Amino acid sequence: SPFRGSLVGDFLNTNGGYVVELFFIISGFVIYNAYSERIRDGKCIFTRFLSDRIIRLYPTVIITVIVICIFMWTGYALYNEPITENANVSIIAIILNVAGLNGGTISEAAGMSVNGPSWYISVLLVCYVLFFLIIKLCRQSEGMENACFVFLIIVGIFLYFHPIQVPFLLMSSARGYVFFFIGVLIAKLQQRVDWRGKILLCTMSIALVFMYAFAYNYDLIINNGLEAGLAVVCPIVIFFINFTPIEYICRNKVVKFLGGISYGVFMWNMPVFIGVLFVERICGASFDYKDVLTYIIIVSINLVCGAISYILIDKKLVNKIKQIRVKNEDKERKVSEK
Repeated sequence: SPFRGSLVGDFLNTNGGYVVELFFIISGFVIYNAYSERIRDGKCIFTRFLSDRIIRLYPTVIITVIVICIFMWTGYALYNEPITENANVSIIAIILNVAGLNGGTISEAAGMSVNGPSWYISVLLVCYVLFFLIIKLCRQSEGMENACFVFLIIVGIFLYFHPIQVPFLLMSSARGYVFFFIGVLIAKLQQRVDWRGKILLCTMSIALVFMYAFAYNYDLIINNGLEAGLAVVCPIVIFFINFTPIEYICRNKVVKFLGGISYGVFMWNMPVFIGVLFVERICGASFDYKDVLTYIIIVSINLVCGAISYILIDKKLVNKIKQIRVKNEDKERKVSEK
């Protein structure tokens, strides 16, 4: 980033990665509100639940993997060396990534990932499966349901300090377990608070952020990733959910559109950067990545790719796949009725 050395630039470079915790919390919050009652009532079966999530997420994953492979393989064919070491495009890595078993689930090694950021999707799918099983198995006991969610959060906190290098018990998995299920608990809490509770939650959120700032300033932080998530990201989410004027901002079409393209921007970050490296190599140029204009151009390309991905993949392609599934289900139902 060209903004290193400035207060805001250094802060974003150091803490920008915690936006992933924000995404996990929002995912847990949204998925509980959207599916919990339907799962308890038996209106949503596991195969339908999981296929919905896969159809929503995986077209973008697969297409970005294909784009990265094209850049990397072409670059290797032309120059007999990879464009970058940050993407593994071996057949094994491709199969693992398409199967949702890349870095974050079976290994922390970067060599397991074609599109590095997609580790988030792999961990998220694991959290979705655990969420469904807990809601389904504990549907007769809310206390047991809450205990299971808390248990997974505790497991995640343990893994922050003592990650186990076995599948699904990695540091990346811990980030999902803690913050996805905190998002679920926040959703459950929101169903019970009135306006006075909202004021109290907003006040507590602000206090937590100040406490973290105090601890950070006096080097009292033990695990910054965990504590920043718990004492900064969580309070921010809780504050935004309970601060009523935010609702009007979030209803704005521009804000909704930015929310819509955010997944695409996240997933196209790596392909865009590899594409820039490829162009740089083809043209024999040497881009100055500390230059503000270069930075703005790359970010703009990333935003455009995210917007195109949202329109063509997240909307049109995903809807088309859903329509095909509905038609197949109708045919199967008619056959069974006969």
